[in-house]
Amino acid sequence: MSSKLYKFIKGRCGQFKRIEEACTGVDNIVWVHAASYGEFEEARPVIAAMKKREPEYKFLVTFFSPSGYEYLQNDPIADFVFYLPIDTKSNAKRFLDLVRPVKVIVSISDYWLNFLKEIRSRQIPAYLISARFLPGMVYFKPVGKAYLDAFKTCFTKIIVNAEPSLKLLEKNGVTNAALAGDPRMDRVNAIASEEWSDPLVDRWCRGRKVFVAGSTLPDEDDECVIAAANANPDDKFLVIPHEQGKAQLSHLLQSVKGGAVLYTNPGSEPERAQMLIVDTVGMLSRLYRYGFAALVGSGFSGESPHSIIEPAAYGIPVSFGPIFGTQMHCRPMIEAGAAVAVEDRRGFCEWYSKLKSDQTYAEAMGKAAYAYCHKSGEAAEVIADIILGCK
Repeated sequence: MSSKLYKFIKGRCGQFKRIEEACTGVDNIVWVHAASYGEFEEARPVIAAMKKREPEYKFLVTFFSPSGYEYLQNDPIADFVFYLPIDTKSNAKRFLDLVRPVKVIVSISDYWLNFLKEIRSRQIPAYLISARFLPGMVYFKPVGKAYLDAFKTCFTKIIVNAEPSLKLLEKNGVTNAALAGDPRMDRVNAIASEEWSDPLVDRWCRGRKVFVAGSTLPDEDDECVIAAANANPDDKFLVIPHEQGKAQLSHLLQSVKGGAVLYTNPGSEPERAQMLIVDTVGMLSRLYRYGFAALVGSGFSGESPHSIIEPAAYGIPVSFGPIFGTQMHCRPMIEAGAAVAVEDRRGFCEWYSKLKSDQTYAEAMGKAAYAYCHKSGEAAEVIADIILGCK
């Protein structure tokens, strides 16, 4: 059994008792659900905006996967953190009986029919935020009719972050939708403006800007970085793998000619290594500040690149693979001159060489990236307005 699956199962054992102990006697609970930590980060600024206006609310956050559950345990943004119980009718009834939420917020896409139907039967106001939809999704096919019906009847409001999603919902008869922008933009801009540093990374960098590869998968993501590192022995590469499995870490450690070390086991002279591999979670959005440019992973074999606006908020050029999926910022950032999509490691190395040889090009991309992230308004405040205004 994998470590992730073990945590998925163990974390749910006996948790109804823990939920009952936490929620007994507590009123005004807002239940927020996200699949993982990344999806929760889009809900975070909305929660913060709601807390300022309605301090009596208590926020109970649930996750489907261990990544969010483990990282949010000691975060003050949430009053309670649990795994989402498996989606059965009895679990949905029992969970809602214990929590008694006054509102429900689902971030992006992790919705479950039994829970949605029970929420509807109890007439609890429910909101889907940062929702993203594409024409080919199952919800718009006959097999996905149950979900489309749930969108129409279970959510008080579906709040999308791009106009194409809004039009697609309207085309399919969903009239309870609204457009509010991307609240994640508020969060990444706030993080980028904070003072933050890491002693080990500072020591390894030696005051130099480095290339940062974030959320890489053990596919063309890693091969791009390895190829660029071996072709540019005088440059340093900071890599933050997405899954951080032993095979992926071992491959990176063995493939870089200039040497690589792990963040959790850097040795006595980490600064001598060309690559530093951060094998821990929760730091990525802040680590991009060390970069002169970045590669965001999961754009080659994954569903879509991870958060490409995280590095862009620091005003650095951004690259990713050719699979965009539901990532709403890929095409707009490319059109703005802030990012490039590369087909393979050869294309990536060509782009890397252009960054190094053409300072004007690199600076223009960085300025475009910064402008792209800072042009948006306060999406989180708009979403909070909708949630708090719809009784």
